[in-house]
Amino acid sequence: MTGDRELLQVTLDVWHPDCWGIISTNEVGSSLVGHGVAVTGSSAYERCTIHGESPEHIAQAIEVAKDVQFIETIERLADSTCTPVSRSSIGHATQDVFIEYDAADGMGAAFFERGFVLDGTYRIDGGLETWELLVYAPRRRFQRTLAEIGRDRDAEITVRRLSPVETTTQTQSSPATELTACQREAFELARSRGYYAWPRDVSVKALAADLDVSKATFLEHLRKAEAKLLGSE
Repeated sequence: MTGDRELLQVTLDVWHPDCWGIISTNEVGSSLVGHGVAVTGSSAYERCTIHGESPEHIAQAIEVAKDVQFIETIERLADSTCTPVSRSSIGHATQDVFIEYDAADGMGAAFFERGFVLDGTYRIDGGLETWELLVYAPRRRFQRTLAEIGRDRDAEITVRRLSPVETTTQTQSSPATELTACQREAFELARSRGYYAWPRDVSVKALAADLDVSKATFLEHLRKAEAKLLGSE
């Protein structure tokens, strides 16, 4: 049953052991921005941007990552373009890296394997991960999924924000759909018979006779339809 599903925008604060980003930001004082995760079999892949006070500072963060057991590969990317992020997370130096790790250990793989979508970027700063995600699911199932991820990854997950996403189908409607049946009938007849041509091909009296209503009644329906379609009502 899908009727109770919602498109939700979620902000999560996450801590879990053995995360190279959390260990690095704790030990070195760097920060990190992640740009997404791909999962293939037992391996997960990410592009991340490390922020530090100097190239040496970033080099220290990379060395910490190499010592983390579940990281298989970490490679510097040359001449890469960093995605803009909050000034609070930017140091004087940045470096994009590509990492491969065991999908059974990382938080990104845990989220994306369960249908969560990254809404922009995620950050690791001060030993804490912050994820911006989109989720299309019933709220109860979302809460159960978070609990499941927490158990699987031995993670502490705090929901900082949970709100429905407003879509165009929820917030906008065509003015024509707001017309009553009589208003729509009057307007469509007037348009099809040339009432809006210049010079007019038909009179209000003739149009009212076609609908078997009085001239005053026809004009009332037509004027209300015009007001709604022009956004003046």
